[in-house]
Amino acid sequence: MDVLHCLGTTDPLFDVIQEIRRDGSEQTVYGYDEYSHHYLLKWQGQSLGALTVQAAANGRLDCEDHYPAVLLEQHCDELIATCKLRIRRGPSTPIQALRTLVRRAWEDQLSMGKRISIVNADVRMQAFYRRIGFTYLPGFDFVHPELQTPSNVLLMAVDASQRSYCQDLFDGIPKQVNQQSLVELCCGSFAQTGAVAKVGSLGLEAVA
Repeated sequence: MDVLHCLGTTDPLFDVIQEIRRDGSEQTVYGYDEYSHHYLLKWQGQSLGALTVQAAANGRLDCEDHYPAVLLEQHCDELIATCKLRIRRGPSTPIQALRTLVRRAWEDQLSMGKRISIVNADVRMQAFYRRIGFTYLPGFDFVHPELQTPSNVLLMAVDASQRSYCQDLFDGIPKQVNQQSLVELCCGSFAQTGAVAKVGSLGLEAVA
């Protein structure tokens, strides 16, 4: 399996990624897509999965106002947010495809100095993300402003002591982050949600 990568929306690869993300709905481009990294999983010529990664240092994150402000204030340079994870059925098992896509994206982000990932997910997907290696942040639940779904906030750090899809990748990585301590820091500040808006809109536009 190969994982291809592009930055922004001008690369033709983004059109393929967008088709996978569409998932039967109208195609859309989000404001954050312009400064995000996009990953495409391919096997035997088939496009099997897509994942978008936003760096907090590059622009405003999707649903940023619902994330712990302390995380953005103290760890902006090493913080990423993942979204638009899609896996299609294909010649590999969905779990194998998922692990490959997540690991390759992390490998790329590690090379850029990223150490912390945050995600918002439908409450029904909490167990799924915990299997990947994320920890739920109680106190930050919200209703997604666009999807209108009850959402959780979860966090994952480069911490080789934590069981995750990337545990072996994190082993030996310098400047690791204690995931449990970070979770406690965030939850201790749950009343201080929100962050100063950065330049850039997170609005979306329909694409023909």
